[in-house]
Amino acid sequence: MVASIGVALEVLRGRAGVPEGTEVDTPFQRADFRTMSIIVVAIGLHVFLLERTGYIISAAISFWGVAYAFGAKKIIRIGIISLIFSAVVYFSFTKLLDIQLPKWMLEEWISKVGA
Repeated sequence: MVASIGVALEVLRGRAGVPEGTEVDTPFQRADFRTMSIIVVAIGLHVFLLERTGYIISAAISFWGVAYAFGAKKIIRIGIISLIFSAVVYFSFTKLLDIQLPKWMLEEWISKVGA
């Protein structure tokens, strides 16, 4: 307990600890809060929209957000790939594994067309 308080005080003074396995001269890289924020929002939207819009749309938004956060530049292409990937995952779970994921109008329509 005393050691953790000491380390916290040193960090607050501006002296960053050296991560294990790195050299003392290695520059400290700060966290990328923009990327983390985009990923947190994308996953939060996935959780919020899952029951409201079904799996395919909410997962596509989540996949798109994570890809965008990691630097993908072609937004339309990411969206198309996200939709295709989430549809493949949805049908893999529902048809092959018989695990039901949340449905919405899109999944209902695709199920009727495929039947």
